This record gives sequence, C-alpha cells and structure tokens, in this order.
Amino acid sequence: MHSTVRLLALALVSAILTAAGLSGNAAAQRDTLSAVQERGYLRCGVNPGQLGMSMADASGEWVGMTADLCRAIAAATLGDPTATEFVPVTAGNRFTALRSGTIDVILRNTTWTFTRDTAEAVQFVGPFFVDEEMVMVPSDSGITDLAMLNDRTVCVIAGGPSEVIINDLATASNAIINTLPLGSAEQYRQAYLEGRCVGIADGQAALRALQISLPEPGEHRLIGGRLAYSPLSIGTRQGDDHWTDIVRWTFYVLATAEDLGVTAAEMRTAGGAAWQSQLERLNSSGASLGLESDWAVRAIQAAGNLAEIYDRSFGPTSSLPIDRGPSALWRAGGLILPPPL
Repeated sequence: MHSTVRLLALALVSAILTAAGLSGNAAAQRDTLSAVQERGYLRCGVNPGQLGMSMADASGEWVGMTADLCRAIAAATLGDPTATEFVPVTAGNRFTALRSGTIDVILRNTTWTFTRDTAEAVQFVGPFFVDEEMVMVPSDSGITDLAMLNDRTVCVIAGGPSEVIINDLATASNAIINTLPLGSAEQYRQAYLEGRCVGIADGQAALRALQISLPEPGEHRLIGGRLAYSPLSIGTRQGDDHWTDIVRWTFYVLATAEDLGVTAAEMRTAGGAAWQSQLERLNSSGASLGLESDWAVRAIQAAGNLAEIYDRSFGPTSSLPIDRGPSALWRAGGLILPPPL
C-alpha cells in the first residue's frame, strides 16, 4: 500500500478534534490492532514540520526520526512500512486526537511528564530522544548565561515543560523572568523575530531546527546547557494495553538491534549467536502480540536499528547534527535501556 500524505490545514484538524471531544473513552476500549489491520494503514500523529523529527520533504515524503518510527510500527503490525497516514497535530490538540481515535499513536515530539501521564489519558513508551532544554537568544543581545535573563521576557509553548522549567529557574535564582506563552513554534518564532521576547525556551532539537530556518542563523545562539532534560516519548491511549505492548516492544526491538550491532541490511547475519537466540524468542512472541512471527524482522528492515534512525535525522552528515548524548543507549552513557527480550 502506498504511503498516504495528509497535510491537513491545522485549523480544520483542530475543529474536528474539538468536535470529537472526549469521546475517546469508547475508542480506548477498542482493539486498536484489529482496527488498524481492518483499516489497512496506521495513523501516526506527527509534528506538522520540525526538521529532524517529522516534516514532508519537497516530494511530499515524510522524513525524520518519528516518521521512521511510524514506518517501523506499520511494518511490524501490517507487514508494510508504507501503510501509513501521517496526521499533523499541534501541541494543543495531540492528546485529544489520540483520545478521540483520530490517530493511533502520538509520534510528535512530546515530553513525558507526570501531568500528561496522569491527566491526559496517555501511556508513554520510550523515551526515544532525550532532549536538552535550552534558550535561544540573539548573539548581539549580550546574553551569555541564564542569569542574564533576569527582568527579560522569554517565549515558551503554553502549558509545555519549558514554561514550568523557566518559572522554576526564576524562583530558584530569585529572579524575575517573564514568560510569553504561545500556542505553537511558529507563533514563538514570529514573536521572537518581532522582539516581543528576548529568547525562546524549548528543547535543543526544536531550537536548532528553528535556528537553521532563520534568515541569519549565525546571529543567534543557544545558552543554558543542562538546564533540564526532556524525555521525548511515544504516546498511546491509556487502557489500550495490548496496543501499547506492541508499540513498546517494536521500539525496544529497534534499540536491541542497535545494542547487538544488527543493521537493516545485515540483520539476518549480524550479531552472531546472541542475535539468533533473541530472534528465536521474537519469532515465538508474535502470537502473544497478535502479530506474524517475523514482526520484529520487518520492523528493523523497514527503519533500521535505533542508531540508524537517529543518524539519518541527527547524525554528523544530517541537516541537523546533534550529538546523541543522553539519547544514546546505556552502554554509550545514554539513558535508553532496552529491557531483555
């Protein structure tokens, strides 16, 4: 099945999702795997356009780390990595989209937080990317560290982790840092360019993607390294345990493949006896997940292991090189630890 690209007007999506409201209680009780297989394609909620995470390229093909994760899940569940529909969702409507059944999984860059986990009827899987909270400021502003934000205004996404982090920073340092909460990255970009805020607080990945898009990227810099970390994670509906297991273990299969040195091209031979024993267990596990025995093989062949996925979007030769750091596996000093298969 060909890949379906649906670039919906965000205003229209928002209207549809608002109308759907909280009717997702019924959707959460459905067998999502059966619904996806009956439909014939997987609906992934993605960022409308963030370099490195998800965006449609000049040919209309969705590219980025979360787009690749979507294809891996489609391959595992449907046997076809192109059996996907990419549904752009905003920071404000992504959880409503999930609850209402408009999407099957959130693959938008979304931070796993206590409030979202407990109040938004979302289960989180991952993290797949551990983002570093930073602040972007004009190079000629003279601001070189966070202490210099005192009595300044910083743009943030309304209700997002950055708003909380900046407010906590101000309290801890006995400073006054005004926040300007806005509804989207495009809105904070415009406010920043208009001078309504001296900086933008967000994850490093979003800020570096934004910096590249500005007229003079070199005239802006990022400050505040290690201010906080944001575990960007995959989201499924609360109570949808069978589907969550499928999504969770598809992701950890990709991480385990990296751990064992198994690539998309070499997966049937790389990794030696260790991989063969893992593969035998995976083949026999398909039935318990309601999947075919080669579900894990298909996921890795579709997207590659987790390092391959990361490198395509953020590796040294990508358009947005970001050192993997905490997004690496535990063996490399990162925070991603795949459980034993």
